[in-house]
Amino acid sequence: MSFDIKSLTRSFMDFECYRRFVIHNTLKDSKVYFGQPPILDYLIENGSCTQNELSSAMNVSPASVAVSIKRMQKSGLVKKVNDTADMRCNKITITELGKNQSKEIHARFDEIDAKMYSGFSEEELIQLKSYINRINNNLTESIPDKRSAIKMLKESMLKDGGEGNV
Repeated sequence: MSFDIKSLTRSFMDFECYRRFVIHNTLKDSKVYFGQPPILDYLIENGSCTQNELSSAMNVSPASVAVSIKRMQKSGLVKKVNDTADMRCNKITITELGKNQSKEIHARFDEIDAKMYSGFSEEELIQLKSYINRINNNLTESIPDKRSAIKMLKESMLKDGGEGNV
């Protein structure tokens, strides 16, 4: 094959770097850090829960959830409340500020998506999705436990700095 596959791979890497930069830039004026929107989403959808439940649902270590929750408490996005059924346990609950920040952030994410895919026809987007799904299938056919692979990757990103994409 004469096509330079490495340049295509570099394009994917550039795409992810640009996307992360734009998301970080979008979040910089909010009280929410990069890995926190999924936590807010989970709390909105499921109500209050323990840090262990969050850790399991997010596929990340309890320690990284603890760091995120502590930061989110300081920002007023979540609060810890005693579990009335088990006083030894705390539940994490989203605050009104957390709900409002989540709505605002998702509106910004929708704008990013619209910008990212502007100029593409619906047909092209369907075709692009098909190509990406094929690439993902090629990569994941040799991964027996995809959840563990994702967890390992997220924990690796956390060790490299920041909250990662919890």
